[in-house]
Amino acid sequence: MSSNYFVSKDKKSGEVVYLEYNKDGYNVKPKVQKEDAIEVNKIVFVSPSLTEKLLKKKISGKISKLLLELNTSYDDEEDGGATRYRNKLMEAEKLKLMIMNTYQKYLGKSYVALTIKKMQIIIDGYRTKLYEINTIRQKEMFFRMLNGMSMEDEEPKRGKGR
Repeated sequence: MSSNYFVSKDKKSGEVVYLEYNKDGYNVKPKVQKEDAIEVNKIVFVSPSLTEKLLKKKISGKISKLLLELNTSYDDEEDGGATRYRNKLMEAEKLKLMIMNTYQKYLGKSYVALTIKKMQIIIDGYRTKLYEINTIRQKEMFFRMLNGMSMEDEEPKRGKGR
């Protein structure tokens, strides 16, 4: 199997302007730009074993963060952490879809099936937390309504208050 590459450099600065190749692989766009370094717009990992290791590490890190956030309670926030849990639920669902649509071709079927099951358990956990928060919020509103009605029904006490 032969590899075809076409590299074009700027004649004045010597920078690579255009690169053409015919390899399929996992594409990564680096986010970090450092001074006095080569600027890279795209990296393609062609080795299947390296791609699999990188994706497994990336997925396990994200799952760990989601689990840590799920097991942490937030009592100091006004809404009981509902916004935070809602955002994490969306992040978990997005990761599940990404595994199913994008990463599946780089990972083995058994690993993908197991990871999707894990993600569904995490998603269900976030949904349960949000349901609990909403139930508590509804109970509080109900008790406030009851207390407000009972206060209005009573006649005000008259006399000298000391």
